[in-house]
Amino acid sequence: MDKAIITTSNLAIGYPSKTEKLVLASGINIKLNAGKLISLVGPNGVGKSTLLRTLCGLQPAIEGEVRLNNLPFAQLSPQVRAQELALVLTEKIPMSNLTVYELIALGRQPYTNWLGQLSEDDKNQINNAIRLTEVESFLDRKHYAISDGQLQRVLIARALAQNTPWMVLDEPTTHLDLVHKVSVFRLLKKLAIETGKCILFSTHDIDLAIQLSDEMLVMTEGKVVLDQPCNHISSGIFNTLFQDASIQFDASKGRFSFK
Repeated sequence: MDKAIITTSNLAIGYPSKTEKLVLASGINIKLNAGKLISLVGPNGVGKSTLLRTLCGLQPAIEGEVRLNNLPFAQLSPQVRAQELALVLTEKIPMSNLTVYELIALGRQPYTNWLGQLSEDDKNQINNAIRLTEVESFLDRKHYAISDGQLQRVLIARALAQNTPWMVLDEPTTHLDLVHKVSVFRLLKKLAIETGKCILFSTHDIDLAIQLSDEMLVMTEGKVVLDQPCNHISSGIFNTLFQDASIQFDASKGRFSFK
């Protein structure tokens, strides 16, 4: 039986203002299960980032509730959140002389003492993350001296070292070429299977997401639908994503085509 890591109840997302609430989507009732790779797709400006931020507790919901392991996420302390959710964001890493190993080790901050000393358990978690992401060959290099594809793997390793049941990635394949995009997607798929984590990521690479995701959150104007890729294809929802007659979804091939 699937174990739900994240559940939402009548969730509405958007932005409150002094005069009115700007609601981007409402009536969101979803369950994100352990051991699943789940992609979030939709056209630009529809509210994908807002949905991610709301699910992660970075901004409040307009209505409804997000629960993590059946606990109201909004009521969890920052310390507990850091032990339940690992985030991989698109922001640039601040300038530093950290090595790859040291950057990965930062994932243990929610557990270390005030001196930041690593216990044997911390080191084991770090080494396991390194093994799973296959970054052993450049651990001693500075983080700014590796490629974008390598850095993305290192950031995923840091999130793994955090040892949380839920991992969220904001467009992890941005700025990567096709080879590295596929490599990251396959890594995330492997991690969901081998670690049993719930892994949610947003992406513009819809064709790849269809091929590799267990489930997809498809966001259209005012609505969010969670289902398996094959069911989304059958429903025709991908044809509604882009208001451009030159872009069409070919259901027989499971990908977009261009006129």
